[in-house]
Amino acid sequence: MKHKIKVDIINWNSSIWDFNYQMKSIKEDEDIDLSVNSYGGDAFLGIDICNTLKDHKGLVTVTITGMAASAASVICMGADKIRAHANTMLMVHNAQTFVAGDAKKLRKAADDVEKVSQAVLKSYTNRVDEDTMKKLLDDETYLTAEEALKYGLIDEIIDAEPEEVESEIFENKAKAKAFNNKIRAAVAPKQPISASASGIDENTLKKMFAEFKNEIKNELKPKEIVPDPVAPKQNLSSLFLHL
Repeated sequence: MKHKIKVDIINWNSSIWDFNYQMKSIKEDEDIDLSVNSYGGDAFLGIDICNTLKDHKGLVTVTITGMAASAASVICMGADKIRAHANTMLMVHNAQTFVAGDAKKLRKAADDVEKVSQAVLKSYTNRVDEDTMKKLLDDETYLTAEEALKYGLIDEIIDAEPEEVESEIFENKAKAKAFNNKIRAAVAPKQPISASASGIDENTLKKMFAEFKNEIKNELKPKEIVPDPVAPKQNLSSLFLHL
C-alpha cells in the first residue's frame, strides 16, 4: 500500500480519510509505504495514526517529503523505518490549545495540556531517551534531516528524485519517459569506466583509444568549406521537440 498524508492532520482531510479507508482493506502483513508532508494538527489523531502504523504487522516505511511538524512528526514515529529527503525538516513541540474562561478554567486547561504533552512525549521515546526528547519538545525544535538523523528520529537521509517533466512542449517524450530518463542520466553520478568492469581486455581497450585518437585527428584536418544549403524554416514548437 502506497499513500501520502498531506496538509493538516484533521479528520476531514481527504488524505487522512483515504488512509483510514485503505487500512480497513489491506492485509495484516502487507507492507505500507507512506509519505508525509504536513505542518500538523490534532495531537490525538496523530497519535491514533502513529499507533495504527505501529500495530500493523507488515513493514511500515514513512518518507518525509517536505515538513513533518507537530502531529505529523508523531505519525512518523509509528513506522519501522523513517526516511527523509535531504532538504526536508521535522519539527517537535509540546501540545498547545486555545482556551477562554475564568482563572479556574485556565488553570485546569494548563494541567490538561501538560497531560497531553506527556502523551505526545511517549510517542517519541521508542527512538529518543525521555530527557533529550523533553528538551526538544520544550524548545519547539525545528530539525534538519541531518539533525533528525543525529537524534535518531529518522533512520536514513535520501536524495530527492528528479521531478517528472509535465510540459506541453515535451508532452510526447515525457509520456514515453525518454525525456525524464535523460534528466536522471544527467544528474546521476558519473562512474569511471575500467577495462575490468566493462569486460574488455587491456589490449583491446588500447586499440579502441588509438582508433578514437585517429578519428579526432582526421576531424581536426582542414576541410574544404562548402556552403550549407538554406534550411527550411521550422516553427518553434517543432524545434523544441527535436532538441
